[in-house]
Amino acid sequence: MMARHHPIALALLLACVPAVKAAEPARPALPWSLSLPAGEKLDFHGQVNFDKAGQEPGTILYPAPGLASFVVALVTHAAVVKGQMNEQRSEIEAEADRILVPFRKTLDAFSYAELAERAFPATSGVSWLDSTARPQSGLLIASTPVFYMTQDQSALIVDNTVSVFQAGREQPVYSNTVRVVSRAVEVENEAIYWQRNGGQRLRETSAALFRESVEIAREHAQAPAATAGAAEQTFHYLEGKEDASERAVPVSEHCGRVLVRNLHGWLMSIPLKRTPPAAPECAAKAGPQAL
Repeated sequence: MMARHHPIALALLLACVPAVKAAEPARPALPWSLSLPAGEKLDFHGQVNFDKAGQEPGTILYPAPGLASFVVALVTHAAVVKGQMNEQRSEIEAEADRILVPFRKTLDAFSYAELAERAFPATSGVSWLDSTARPQSGLLIASTPVFYMTQDQSALIVDNTVSVFQAGREQPVYSNTVRVVSRAVEVENEAIYWQRNGGQRLRETSAALFRESVEIAREHAQAPAATAGAAEQTFHYLEGKEDASERAVPVSEHCGRVLVRNLHGWLMSIPLKRTPPAAPECAAKAGPQAL
């Protein structure tokens, strides 16, 4: 139930979280609370590729002898095309979700309460509030995470849309979407890997992605990264075992991952294709939840 309070730890940081520049003075961390959607089950999907959706040009087949008739025909055609594209989109999404069939039992039992408890162990006493509540002090991070599994089943992605509220304010002081992409697992059978021990690794990696996305949002809500004037770059990275690229402004880089701000303003933590030699602190933090 969303009314219950769940203690949340602030001290744990995800392995390979992009480092804050040493030259920046440390700001005292404000106390904060977390809220999640009211539903029980996580919003989890197969990764979708819409590149081929709606690419075929539509042809107006309606007779239009006059201007008025042409306008009507144009509006009718637009409505038909929109309906076709929505239907095509639904079919593509349903097809993408088929890769989750082996994990359905695990996902059906994976709640937001478990996600929060795995991501932030109960040691700090910070409350998990109802999604409509506002904090009496500090910050509230209202989080709506959506998870994806790549089509090769080798990696997970979270798109976490967050709004940060300050005590005494009804309007958010910061809103953004944070995407975190895990590194692909190198195993013989991905489905067995994720499902072993009751889906333990699927649950752990999902929680690690969620934790990093919340930490990124919290840090940038309190001290947004200064990227004004920074040059855009094309970052090449991996989504699962597939090549991907993003035009973005760099924010920071650490442990083979880079944090960037893309052209939509999203913050993205992505695994670089080029992996530099592991720093001692990165090797020390390597483990089942390392991304």
